[in-house]
Amino acid sequence: MKFLKKIFASKEVNTALGVLDELDYICDSPAFQLARKVVESTILARQEKFAIALKKQGRTPRQKVYSMLESVVGDDLESGYHDFFVYRGVLTPTGEELLKVYDRIIDQMREIDYISEEEAQRQKSNIRDRIKEAG
Repeated sequence: MKFLKKIFASKEVNTALGVLDELDYICDSPAFQLARKVVESTILARQEKFAIALKKQGRTPRQKVYSMLESVVGDDLESGYHDFFVYRGVLTPTGEELLKVYDRIIDQMREIDYISEEEAQRQKSNIRDRIKEAG
């Protein structure tokens, strides 16, 4: 079924899936797959809403995908979920890899001028502060 959804996807959805493929290559991390699965499933399940959201928010598919990934990875890192934390504030190797993915996503958002350098640094600092409190 997922295959058919991809075949008949709109231009916006196909572009978004291409962005996920590109980030998969850039991140080169099994931890990226955790977030990719969530974002890709969401986009494919709600294709029409995805396209409407792009227009309504004035975003490109790339910006929207980056934003979605940042949200998913950030939520995972803030969750305190035992797969990502040894104990409060200390990440497992998978959690460390997920933090690298988060940083890479923020860097990509900065590269396309979606966020400012100050915002990028603030987001990286904030996630580290929240990690200290989680776990």
